[in-house]
Amino acid sequence: MIFFRGLILLLLFNLNLAAQTLITTNDWDYHLNIKDINHMALYDNSIYCFSSNGLFSLDLKSKNIQRNINSLELENYKVTETYHDSDYFIIGLQNGKVIIYNLEGFDEINLKTDDDELKINSFNIYNDILYVSSSLGLYLISLSDGYILDNYKNIGENAISLNVLESQIINGRIYITSSNGVYLLDTMDDNPLDYTSWKKLSFNNGMPFGMFYYDDSLYFYSKNNIYDSDYNLIYNNVDITIKQVKNINSQVYISYKNSIDIKDYLGVYSNSEIIKINLPDKIDDIGDFIGINDGLWISGKNYSLFSSENKEFYSPVNNINISPEKIFSLDKDIYATEANHISINIKNEGWDNLSFDNFKNITSVAKFNNDIYFSSSDEGILNYNKSLIIDENYENSLLINEPGEGVNISDILSAQNKLWILNYGSTSPLLSFDSNNDWQFHDLQNNSLLYPTALKSKDGFLWILLDKSKGGGLLVYNIATKEVFELNERNNLLNSNNINDITIDNNENVWVATDNGLIYFSSYNPRFLTNYTIPNDGSQYLFKGIKINTVEDDYAGNIWVGTDNGIFVFDNIENKFIFQFSLSNSPLLSDTIKDIKFNDLGSAFINTSDGLVSVNTSLEKPNKDLSDFKVYPNPLNMKENDRLYFSGMTDGNYIKVISLSGENIIEIETSSGGFNWNLLSADGNKITPGIYLIFLVSQNGKENLINKILIQ
Repeated sequence: MIFFRGLILLLLFNLNLAAQTLITTNDWDYHLNIKDINHMALYDNSIYCFSSNGLFSLDLKSKNIQRNINSLELENYKVTETYHDSDYFIIGLQNGKVIIYNLEGFDEINLKTDDDELKINSFNIYNDILYVSSSLGLYLISLSDGYILDNYKNIGENAISLNVLESQIINGRIYITSSNGVYLLDTMDDNPLDYTSWKKLSFNNGMPFGMFYYDDSLYFYSKNNIYDSDYNLIYNNVDITIKQVKNINSQVYISYKNSIDIKDYLGVYSNSEIIKINLPDKIDDIGDFIGINDGLWISGKNYSLFSSENKEFYSPVNNINISPEKIFSLDKDIYATEANHISINIKNEGWDNLSFDNFKNITSVAKFNNDIYFSSSDEGILNYNKSLIIDENYENSLLINEPGEGVNISDILSAQNKLWILNYGSTSPLLSFDSNNDWQFHDLQNNSLLYPTALKSKDGFLWILLDKSKGGGLLVYNIATKEVFELNERNNLLNSNNINDITIDNNENVWVATDNGLIYFSSYNPRFLTNYTIPNDGSQYLFKGIKINTVEDDYAGNIWVGTDNGIFVFDNIENKFIFQFSLSNSPLLSDTIKDIKFNDLGSAFINTSDGLVSVNTSLEKPNKDLSDFKVYPNPLNMKENDRLYFSGMTDGNYIKVISLSGENIIEIETSSGGFNWNLLSADGNKITPGIYLIFLVSQNGKENLINKILIQ
């Protein structure tokens, strides 16, 4: 039985006093680029679309789109091939597994038995046997019991191993296409394990990689040619490359990069025989296509799914159009960037995808004077609201070109009523401008420090990361006094000059992610920096010898540490780790964590090496007042909901839950604007149904009854 990754995940947040937050798989979501659809299948009145990093299904009746298809119970979305007919839906995974679905259930067969890479290329069924074409030959699987019957592997000339692309069985004769040519086993009476039993077929003008059955005959096709059953060339066009040829409703469909032709019969090639399907300009790289009734459904690289019948495109609502290189948080929104593309997740309600023709290699995002700014490693700075490029030629600009390159802006940051800029490679790389467009250089007092890569700010200090390839380390710039402090291995203030990320928590502590562990500084005054030491642990820093990719704090003061082995969450108050996220216990797509960012609504967006996911922690940014405070649902049915939600909190207040008899059930304190309670009392027991009083306790200890909750 295959279990969907993270089917059961119960992770507990430990907040101040007794606050509890329960994170389950329902709190997770995937934000994947599901445009590059390479495989499609029809099963149970739904079209299933598979890309290299995600999947979705479209119900043909309701036109509803479903993500993360639990009913399929897939543990790995890396689908390499699919097959469907009236009886079976078959999926091949990148890890060498084959999943066979029918009306009675499904079987899982693992073809990979050693360390050799195995890629599943195609499927074919003949006489209740599934023929699996793979990079390690042709596998035969019994559909009745799921047993592997045989593997034809070393059947090429001189017994070489074949990468089998496709198979067809016609009247007991087995045809295979491979990366080494087309082979025929003339009769099953011959020993198929003996390479001498296989005949290599000869074709003129190209080597076929695909086959299709049409009008009781087998045909072959290469990138420019189609051959008949006698291996004669019947179609040739050197100006356009064939991607797929299929028999749909007794017609031949030929797909190219951005077009599809239909032929009513096959013979000597003639333009008059062709019916061309007019496709929108958006379809510029076809991935796969299937015919349903009189319509054609087409998938591709730069879109999700297109219906030729109603001329509409279909895509998941939260589909992101990129595979993010970097992610940024601005208020309630998350910005994801890749090259000249930006995708914006607006208040957890989906993605708005932007693309720029003349602004590429985006490095950072900042909000200044209610305008959104993007920086680039080539193009300078873009004021998105005003469609204005700021570079060395802009009014009053002090930006300069990196020698031989464009205007390289490695980071931008809004702080102290200025937009701060890191002009990588400049002799004065730190500069700023204000709302009056007054520009200013800020002297870093050392010409060797020309290569800053990232910038953080709080309480009048700028923390500047320096390029690891140029010596690395940290700078701290005092905006008021203009003093500059260097932190590096040479002055024993860093354990490694290779800095990957920093964050500054709400308690003015600085956390530094290095190639050699995690460093903690308890004071902003660089003259009195103190390295953090874990109680009962003699080490000077966390994760000694381990590369830390990213570090971020949530609104409860927990520190999220991203590594190549998942995420570790550290309670900065209790000095202990409270849980770890990894592939083994969560819906993470990969253990390699590139970045973590929180929006103000309490969602953690996690950029992994295999894509972007998010998890709702219910730890919202605290409000300035209680005007938006809510407790829900009310009434709460314990059979339908196991959590009570609080939102709109202000920092410094906490909640008391008291029964009608006056019993103090629990006290919940949080530095976040929201959380949820799992209905456990302070002693860990589930509360009983009844009416409970919710009190808000202010910083001065004053208690105010704010709500009555019916729990049934």
